[in-house]
Amino acid sequence: MFNNLVKDNYKVSFFEKSNCYTFEIPNFFSEEQYDILYKNLPNIERGEAANHNLEFYDKSKQNQLKDFISEVNGDRYNKTVGKSLILNEFVQQIKDPKFINILMKTFYFKILKSRVYDPKNFLKLLIRKNRGVKQKSSLLIDKFLYNDIITTVEFAYMYNGAQSYPHTDGMKKIMSLLLYFPDENMSDETSQNLGTTFYTSNEFNLQKKTSKNNINTYEESENFKRRNNKSMTLPFKKKNLYGFIKSHKSWHSVEPFDIHPDFVRKNININMLLI
Repeated sequence: MFNNLVKDNYKVSFFEKSNCYTFEIPNFFSEEQYDILYKNLPNIERGEAANHNLEFYDKSKQNQLKDFISEVNGDRYNKTVGKSLILNEFVQQIKDPKFINILMKTFYFKILKSRVYDPKNFLKLLIRKNRGVKQKSSLLIDKFLYNDIITTVEFAYMYNGAQSYPHTDGMKKIMSLLLYFPDENMSDETSQNLGTTFYTSNEFNLQKKTSKNNINTYEESENFKRRNNKSMTLPFKKKNLYGFIKSHKSWHSVEPFDIHPDFVRKNININMLLI
């Protein structure tokens, strides 16, 4: 069903307005692939999400009104994604080292340029051979010769009224890939603000735990937005694969949305990590 997702020549279009390398791969899915993936997404009611997220109703927290299913969830991931033949097949294609290697080849010089202010990882990416793997090698010699790069897949649900504060992502992340699942018959006008929003900002943040520029509260988020301007919001469209390369100024967010009380914003986050 998803074998053709891994191919050597993706048609990549870059958005010029964003503060980092932001791009679109149109028609990543066929109509049939998208429809079957959409129909097999886990159905998570608001109450179930609140049971799994202790910050669900805390308006001061980044994770307010959100739920995620990822590999770190263990049993929950295995009971949902792991038991679905469709979802499991899709995830295995995305975690295929060949897919990772193609992405690294396609975006390598832009990834390198985006890490110029991160000397440690810049030198790693420049000197060692970068290779896609399913899990990190434990061999000592491999640690000197290779950068092991993996993908992780996360099913992300944001309930009506949610938002994500501006951030630049963790140090291990190289690239984020985003698949959006708008409701059937959702108009462009309704969905136009649901994609990931990017900011024109010169605020430097490599997302170290002690960074003074980390944004952790609603007040800090609002202050950042007052200081900086939005540059663009990705289209919240089906079938396309969107993405951006992490840098010291790849500030992005999901802006607050109010569609209707039962609305759930659904997307799949694919994280490419240098481990």
